Amino acid sequence: MNKLTKLVYSNKFFALITLLIQLGYIFAFIFSAINIRFILLPSYLISAILILFEVNRHEESGFKITWIMMIAVIPVIGWFLYIYTHTGLISKSIKDSQYNAQLAVAKYRVDDSEVIAQMKAEGTDTGLAKFFSNTNFNSVYRSTAVKYYPLADDILADILCELERAEKFIFLEFFIINSTSYMWRSILNVLEKKAQAGVDVRVMYDGMGCMGITPKDFDRELMRLGIRCRVFSPVQPLLSTYQNNRDHRKIIVVDGRCAFSGGFNLADEYINRIERFGHWKDTGIRVYGEGVAGFTEMFLSMWYTESGVDEPDFDKFIKSSARYSCPGAAGYIQPYGDSPLDGIQSGRIGYVDILNKAEDYVYIMTPYFAIDEALYDALKFAVSRGVDVKLILPGVPDKRMPYCLARSYYLDLIDIGVEIYEYTPGFVHAKTTVCDGKRAIVGTINYDYRSLYLHYECAALLVNVPQIKDIERDAMATIARSRRIDRAAYSALPWYYRFFGRVLRFVATVI
Repeated sequence: MNKLTKLVYSNKFFALITLLIQLGYIFAFIFSAINIRFILLPSYLISAILILFEVNRHEESGFKITWIMMIAVIPVIGWFLYIYTHTGLISKSIKDSQYNAQLAVAKYRVDDSEVIAQMKAEGTDTGLAKFFSNTNFNSVYRSTAVKYYPLADDILADILCELERAEKFIFLEFFIINSTSYMWRSILNVLEKKAQAGVDVRVMYDGMGCMGITPKDFDRELMRLGIRCRVFSPVQPLLSTYQNNRDHRKIIVVDGRCAFSGGFNLADEYINRIERFGHWKDTGIRVYGEGVAGFTEMFLSMWYTESGVDEPDFDKFIKSSARYSCPGAAGYIQPYGDSPLDGIQSGRIGYVDILNKAEDYVYIMTPYFAIDEALYDALKFAVSRGVDVKLILPGVPDKRMPYCLARSYYLDLIDIGVEIYEYTPGFVHAKTTVCDGKRAIVGTINYDYRSLYLHYECAALLVNVPQIKDIERDAMATIARSRRIDRAAYSALPWYYRFFGRVLRFVATVI
């Protein structure tokens, strides 16, 4: 896909068109002989109506401020972008399909009331587990073994091994698949062989995430190999506001026996086979046992979201997942998803709960950082109680604007007592949060508006799982290879860099 085509298929093209309209509006305002009131009065009226509508929406305040400022300061662009992104007819259809798919899957999910009662009897806080179970239809499981990967470099060999063992079904759902990468070609060789042997192989990928790195007919190419394939939100120039809500999840399920998830995509930089932005630090987990059913449910609900619900195989797949167990495993796992269309910010709620209930420490690894007031208040509340909060971010950015935006929060965080570290060898893409050696979240959810509000995401809540100690050790080892950012280090940044970061806060909700 050439650069021009890629531009036309992006929302930047729409922004460019509205910019030209805005410039035309300004020239008309300056040079037109038309009485000024015929321009100003309709402008004020349109802006007032849109602002009134936005003020009365149930939406996070950061989004409200951004939209009100855009409508007021750059009215024509603000009007068009606001109407374009808020009409959402396609999103409404997808929302209905998603809800129906979730309800269909939920009929077959494992009843976790006994497990939650056991957690409570052990003195474990069950508030977050109940929330995910009651609100998201995501069960909590025991009898599940977890392996934590401090580097995604080590995960490919295990993925290939598990795929080779597949006998019934293989599910893959990823934001990015680079069709020419060694990682994907290695996986595809096994998938093709298994599909020919009668294994039900399904692949789902995000249309925007794979734009330019997979062929236009990639889905048809896979189907010719016997692999069932669906593209989430195929890219359509100008026509689909739904492109802003991307499937950012990473899930592999094999036979209901084993599952993988984490921050990694299917491209060579994630396993450091090629170098991009220095050393790539990513993490993941492998799950054996009853907890795999949670990942199976999440995949099936998204698979049927795109095409409506048809559930003859739900029972087969979910029951197959639930029958596996690891009797010697300790602790609890709760795979959970997050949708931008249900009005429930499960990813943000999970992080806020961790921070609000921490007693000793919280260590956070994330590639992007642009938070709302609820997360900022939770960080401040944690530090004020004496909790050791450490934040690990990239030392080498993959994108300049989000990097600059993240750094704009440094001084505020330093002032409230959060310790900030930048990973010196390169880019941190991991999304892990670990607390008190008792709870951890590993998944795809970044600490930024896009992940917390706009993307489809997934993660696993780990409670009293022995491998939480591995996550803690990994965080400390990463800190040892990072530089501490204090007030002096922040002040040493060029003034224009710090200023630009503050300006980006204006559009933090949309970049």
